[in-house]
Amino acid sequence: MKLTIKLLFFLFGGYMLSSCLDGDPMNTPPGASAPFIMMTNNPSGGNTVNSGLRYFGGQALTYPADHLRDTAKFAVSIQGVNNRDVNVTLTTPADALDDYFYKDSIKYEMMPDALWDFLGPTSAAIPAGKQFAEFAVIFYPSLFDPTKNYMLPVSATNDADLQTSANYGVNYYHVIGNPIAGAYRWDFIRINNQAGTGAPAGGSFTDEDAVFAPESPIGINVPTGYYVQPNYLITFKNTAGVLSNFKAVIDPDEIDGAFTLNGITMISGPTITVNKTDPVHPIYTVKYVVFNGAAYRNCTDTYTKK
Repeated sequence: MKLTIKLLFFLFGGYMLSSCLDGDPMNTPPGASAPFIMMTNNPSGGNTVNSGLRYFGGQALTYPADHLRDTAKFAVSIQGVNNRDVNVTLTTPADALDDYFYKDSIKYEMMPDALWDFLGPTSAAIPAGKQFAEFAVIFYPSLFDPTKNYMLPVSATNDADLQTSANYGVNYYHVIGNPIAGAYRWDFIRINNQAGTGAPAGGSFTDEDAVFAPESPIGINVPTGYYVQPNYLITFKNTAGVLSNFKAVIDPDEIDGAFTLNGITMISGPTITVNKTDPVHPIYTVKYVVFNGAAYRNCTDTYTKK
């Protein structure tokens, strides 16, 4: 199962690499009119990047906890004209563990060797005129400790003295220790009145897949089923493993673009309830009501841990 790269919140658009990268100190090394090295989570070395600090959230590993092994493919890519053979070798730089601390204030530990393996050789040649070399890493999700913040930073050296992109030079595969993160079964019911009575309306669905993607050790993002499906931000208190004080909001970074600018007004909620009758498969139910400018929509998202 290949690593699903998402723009968390959670849809990552393609980022087109072209000469526009030249001279951008955020993306390229100084004097970047010369070729330079970058990592990309497009295994064919194409135009979708999804790597580095810019797309850090999309490199979160959200495989189901019962998976024995999952494979993430990626490439080491040369940007610019490559007029010679370049040998590249993968590295796992420990000094990259704190690269994102300024943003999320989370301390990551290096992912233990027992939780991952490179699939195949860790060195490859990029022939003259070619742009990338493919690689893959295997993860063993069933061995992850869900309470720990793991990171596997992957970068590459080369024998051509090519510099490395400042912002796209590392793949930050990481797991945020969050006790409710993971894969869920997702049901959504929309009822076309404020009271929420009567039969489900169009747009309702059952038995879809959703991922509780960690935003922090005590917060996750997951989409609602309504309209353009903005994300909830669900937070809670963790007291020595006892979870309480659950709260849900439409992600503040998304509510304007998803609802306000489309004439949708929040009337009530969201409210969240947690059913732990089955502690292995808890159920999270989030409810809210909106007015779309013409009618009320009573919305209920139900997520059951797989």
